Amino acid sequence: MQQSSWFTPEGLEDLLPPQAQKLEFYRRKLIDGFHLSGYDLVLPPIAEFTDSLLTGTGLHRATDTCRFTDQESGRMMGVRSDMTPQVARIVSNRLKASEGISRLCYVGEVLKTRNNKAKGSRSPIQVGAELFGHQGVESDIEVIELMLESLSLISLPQLQLSLGHVGVVDELMSLANLSEEQQADLLDILKRKAIPEYQEWLAKTDMSAQIHTVFSGMLDLVGDAQTVISEAKKLFSGLESSVLDSALGHLEQIVSHILTTQDVSIHLDLADIRGYHYHTGVIFGCYSTGRQLQLIAKGGRYDGIGADFGMSLPATGFSLDLRTALDLLEPVEEIVKGRVYAPVSADMALKARVAELKNEGYQVISAYDGESVEEGAANLVFESGQWIVK
Repeated sequence: MQQSSWFTPEGLEDLLPPQAQKLEFYRRKLIDGFHLSGYDLVLPPIAEFTDSLLTGTGLHRATDTCRFTDQESGRMMGVRSDMTPQVARIVSNRLKASEGISRLCYVGEVLKTRNNKAKGSRSPIQVGAELFGHQGVESDIEVIELMLESLSLISLPQLQLSLGHVGVVDELMSLANLSEEQQADLLDILKRKAIPEYQEWLAKTDMSAQIHTVFSGMLDLVGDAQTVISEAKKLFSGLESSVLDSALGHLEQIVSHILTTQDVSIHLDLADIRGYHYHTGVIFGCYSTGRQLQLIAKGGRYDGIGADFGMSLPATGFSLDLRTALDLLEPVEEIVKGRVYAPVSADMALKARVAELKNEGYQVISAYDGESVEEGAANLVFESGQWIVK
């Protein structure tokens, strides 16, 4: 009879063979790919003091963070719910990378306080790459290409790139002179994509006729990236905003580059405010459009990272949950040459032969009795003064 105490909490699950081996196989492929692109691996601790964990970029993760009192110091600690703030702490406080570009990658399990079935496991395996110290469009392009190439490396099917820019909505709110309350209402509506509420909000909000026209057409700025940029230029043409011009120019360069170098469709939504209080510029995500549309990886620019650690840096990066993506990945083929059973014996010659077989890529399993050996399997046997495989 199973004991209920043996069950894991909802949203926390074991990975059994062969899923665990599959995850490890693809984890290695991703990290090796990052390394070949110049990204150095860092491994932050699973928990640390909340003073640093929930500082700066980590503030928006406060409700997701499991906390406890450290029995050594008496201070409050937290289990990470996102690794990006930890990487920011490392680059700002440990590496002290004040000049030049730093490229770091990471992998590890994170924990969230609540289970959200729509977003996958409560304990994702987060894999990501971050680039610090460069503010131009070139670094955004580099990270987006790295994301796409990484997903292609692990053979995810039918990818679609999604782009946005939080600076567009931010600048339009500024041009409309919206109050803090009006901004909060608008952001909440855009976050939920509540179109009827948006029309009601627009009808009751006082703004100039020109700005009203722009807000009226903003929700239509979604679809094929090149088409959306062209329509946005027309819609924003009379606003004389260097911020909007810069945002569209930035997106146009990214789209042109990616369409030239990558075989992927690009979707653009200029009303997307995902991560508005965290990101500072372009935002992006990658979807698998196979059996169903599923977000696989996401990221964006978040300049000012590390400011609370005494070093403000421009930054851009992305991450993905490898546990959630696992079902979309192809099964891993057996990577060993074969399986050989060996007796348990205090014999140095046997030990040497076992080591030799393992170095050649064979899986060598200890056999205690005849019942534990597969029928027809290869065995190490002692014949004519030496151990041979039969």
